[in-house]
Amino acid sequence: MKLIAESGSTSTNWRVLDNDKTIGFDTLGINPLFLNKQQVIDDIKKQFPKAIRYSDITEIQFYGPGCSTKERCKLVSETLSQIFTNALTEINTDLLAAARALFGKQAGIACILGTGSNSGLYDGKRIIENIPATGYILGDEGSGANLGLRFIKAYLNKKIEHELAQKFEQSFQLQVSDIIDRVYKGAYPNRFLAGFAPFINQNIAYPSIKRICTESFSEFIDWHILPYNKHQTQEISVAGSIASHFETTLQEAALSKGFQFTKIIAKPIDSLVDYSVL
Repeated sequence: MKLIAESGSTSTNWRVLDNDKTIGFDTLGINPLFLNKQQVIDDIKKQFPKAIRYSDITEIQFYGPGCSTKERCKLVSETLSQIFTNALTEINTDLLAAARALFGKQAGIACILGTGSNSGLYDGKRIIENIPATGYILGDEGSGANLGLRFIKAYLNKKIEHELAQKFEQSFQLQVSDIIDRVYKGAYPNRFLAGFAPFINQNIAYPSIKRICTESFSEFIDWHILPYNKHQTQEISVAGSIASHFETTLQEAALSKGFQFTKIIAKPIDSLVDYSVL
């Protein structure tokens, strides 16, 4: 049996391919930059379909964030091999997952807007050019973490509407000290910041929220799409929960830069299943 996994920083979507049957399950995100091996192992074992033995898995295709060096790929592979002892494991980046899901074996500029963000030029087989993803502190423009960071900064500096600030306080019950502790001392601060994205989306009619989203998406386009300007004839598509939920505002930002995203999908996993059997 083959196991395909597509991970973001927040969650991982899995599909077991058993002849003509596909079985899905989800776990927490797996990122070698923040990897707790035992937590990952325990989570997979808890969610893995009970009707299937670990030893039945003979091949794993794993796509995830942070899997851009041999050392990080080895860390993920070693973790998975402690469960699936009979499996040959192939580790690739989440950007390649997005590219394969969005374009199949055709070329294009593939983007990710989820908890984090990324982009790359895809030739139909591999990513041939990439502006590095530098994480939620140095980058991740357009991502859930970046939207959350911009919103929290505006809230703390009283740059949002009073009514919106009240709604936020009622919804989250967070003190300033709680926010600072979670951002600077807590585990997975990028997930914490991205956790505000649903609230931001629900309140996008507020001018301050609209401005935050437009600025974040515009910076993503300026810094992570337009530099591929010599490939302007390529289609540009994007995968990820933020892209899907904020599609209208994202397309507006793209139109202001002179293009449209050809395709926007929330989750690459099912398209990756289709790709794997091509």
